[in-house]
Amino acid sequence: MYECLQKGPDNVKVKTEDITDEETKSQLQSILQAQTDSQLQDAVEQAASLISLAGHNVRITLENKQETALDLAHWYVLQRTRAPFERFRDGLTSLGVLDALQNYPVQSKCLFVKAEKALTANDVENLFQIIHSERGSNAFQAECRTLAFWQDYLQDAEIENNVSLEDVLVFFTGCDSIPALGFSPKPRLEFITCSRFPVANTCENILRIPVHAVYTAFRSDMDFAIRNSPGFGRA
Repeated sequence: MYECLQKGPDNVKVKTEDITDEETKSQLQSILQAQTDSQLQDAVEQAASLISLAGHNVRITLENKQETALDLAHWYVLQRTRAPFERFRDGLTSLGVLDALQNYPVQSKCLFVKAEKALTANDVENLFQIIHSERGSNAFQAECRTLAFWQDYLQDAEIENNVSLEDVLVFFTGCDSIPALGFSPKPRLEFITCSRFPVANTCENILRIPVHAVYTAFRSDMDFAIRNSPGFGRA
């Protein structure tokens, strides 16, 4: 879709791998993989409904099977959904977004296409505004120690599978990835002494972590709470 916004649907090539419907993808792959006229005939019969809907009226042969399969894939992915795509594009045009996208396609891509980048401990740590007690107080000292535990916990979550960074993110935001424009409101990290387990407010993006004196206890209680928290789904 992003390529279509940038170049126009007629200038975008579609592969059978781009089709998300497994049955349709399988039908087109059968056409591509046919080695004999008999195999091709069987594949064409299986895809008869798709071929009819696409308005394809050219006889499919071993010589043109690849071109035909790609034409059908292009129709299924792009032409079949052309009307809603045009409405979406018109909406972007009215706000000036389409012009910006076409003039700066590389810079705009991250706003439309999720980056294939794994979360890191630094990504999660840098999300937070940290709320401390008064500097110099006993509570502040205990919170600084717990903050170091939190940083170690994120490093462990990046490497180990007991609790992942995505699990941590879901626990306090409901999302398993960081939105392109970030979170609003900005996530806050607070400290609590009234509970040994972390507490989250996913509406306000607030994570309250328990103050502990020992890292092993901190990690155990964080793991227990996060592993037993699923139930509200993901945003």
